[in-house]
Amino acid sequence: MKPAPVLVAALLGFALITLDASVVNVALPAVGSSLGGGMTGLQWVVDAYTLAFAALMLSTGAFADRVGASRAYALGIGLFTLASAACGLAPNLPALIGARVVQGVAAAVVLPASLALVRQAYGDPARRARAVAVWAAGGSVAVALGPVAGGALTTAWDWRGIFFVNLPLGAVALALLVRAPRSRPGPRRSICRVRWRRW
Repeated sequence: MKPAPVLVAALLGFALITLDASVVNVALPAVGSSLGGGMTGLQWVVDAYTLAFAALMLSTGAFADRVGASRAYALGIGLFTLASAACGLAPNLPALIGARVVQGVAAAVVLPASLALVRQAYGDPARRARAVAVWAAGGSVAVALGPVAGGALTTAWDWRGIFFVNLPLGAVALALLVRAPRSRPGPRRSICRVRWRRW
């Protein structure tokens, strides 16, 4: 099995979730004109995503270890894509904020699972290091392109376009995932057992 499709799938998912952390900022005035709401409400469109993302990062990493990286990644990308559709179809600001929370939860699942996929696909340490570097660079480029992409999509289409563009990209990431190795779930360890081993 060639690991390149797995790397592309992981890179695409990582780029999607990092892009959504910055792409919305430019579109906030258009969101306000369309859905209303004051500056505080519009700021929550950004903060709802980042807070859910940051708050669940550690626990979702353990979840990916438990159920397997490929399964966790598929779940995260699927949920992120559905939440993106809900964002694009949001009839009001509270609905948009709620969908952004779900996006942040899904992104917290995708991040550790995507890195685990890359590590599993490359057995050779040198090739694995290069693949992880490509994966990290892709996320950095997505963050930098976020404001540019947000402005271009809002101008050419509408603010809803910044969310609808995630739908085909998410579908491509899921299609590439069929080439990923099915990782085995990790062992379930109770807190008491972990503490006993520490002693």
